[in-house]
Amino acid sequence: MRTFTLSVGITALCMLATLGLLGLEGAPGTPAAAQAPAAEEASAFNASKAPIEKEEYPTSENQVIPLGEAFGIKLFTDGVIVASLSDIYTADGVCCPAGEAGLRPGDYLLAADGMEIQSNAALAQYIGRSQGEGITFKVRRDKEVFEAVVKPMYGEGSFKTGMWVRDSAAGVGTLTFYDPVAGTFAGLGHGICDADAGNVMTLKSGEPAGITLCGIVRGMPDEPGQLRGYFSSDEPLGRLLANNETGVYGTLNEAPEGRPVEVLSREDVHTGPVKLLASINENGPALYDGEIQKINGTDQPTKNLIVKVTDPRLLDATGGIVQGMSGAPILQDGKLAGAVTHVFTEDPTGGYGIFAETMLERCRELGQKDEANPGEQDVA
Repeated sequence: MRTFTLSVGITALCMLATLGLLGLEGAPGTPAAAQAPAAEEASAFNASKAPIEKEEYPTSENQVIPLGEAFGIKLFTDGVIVASLSDIYTADGVCCPAGEAGLRPGDYLLAADGMEIQSNAALAQYIGRSQGEGITFKVRRDKEVFEAVVKPMYGEGSFKTGMWVRDSAAGVGTLTFYDPVAGTFAGLGHGICDADAGNVMTLKSGEPAGITLCGIVRGMPDEPGQLRGYFSSDEPLGRLLANNETGVYGTLNEAPEGRPVEVLSREDVHTGPVKLLASINENGPALYDGEIQKINGTDQPTKNLIVKVTDPRLLDATGGIVQGMSGAPILQDGKLAGAVTHVFTEDPTGGYGIFAETMLERCRELGQKDEANPGEQDVA
């Protein structure tokens, strides 16, 4: 699902494609919305933790540990992203220096006058001290890297360039599985996107974080719902390795225990009943009934499955799929078939899903890369 709750101004982002991620509350103690009735315990997840020991898990090469646990994400971009352009009102008229220099929303600013841009705040200070002198930016647009000279103009009390930028994002989604073979996790089932430009945000660094769910905004037709929560600790759960079209991936400081299940091949996923493993309150992951209504194939990797919620408990609590459930595992015939990725805005009882095999393949690639080059992040 793809909306991350947006932090307006310097930092913002989208996570869960609405068609969702979850709203972050400012602090503990926020009144909770209607809570879900008691739900079936998820036998595939055990909340106890243990140091990561890959050999402890009696898994085959095609088995993972389904999670379904809500988690927070803190992401910092590689450079700063141009979120939008705006006009500046000066003594000589209206202008937009960034736009006139050829910059567009979605461009990444990597350096200013040869110096790496560390943050929004650092860039704002540099522009303010420019005294109107042209600034040469190193810019990345898709796979192209080029230079653009922007001349700040004085207006409304300071020198400005007419662009809004952001360097980070924060929000909540759902962990899909932990892969003991690669020592990596997968979550969301889609990339974290910039709210304005719509592009998958390029990862410089980031971390999964613990969160506490504290409420639900129930989904309605044309009004997608969301889970609400807040970061519960300053200590990271691990580190992010990648943010790409098929999800977020990383390592965990402590490995979750649980019963491994087989990942279904794309060819073996079929229409029919499924179980959705999701967290909608402080009780943690629980299993809910649903069904796969249609297989779409692989043309759009995050929209392979059309999924319908049928469980009365989940429908009563959330209205169906809500922002924050992105990444919730889809279990079929006791195996992992996929993960929830989108909610249909016109009908929150249904949405899209991604094949689990797609996410597992990416996990394995990143696990191998991380072993060869520890400390690196994927910027795809």
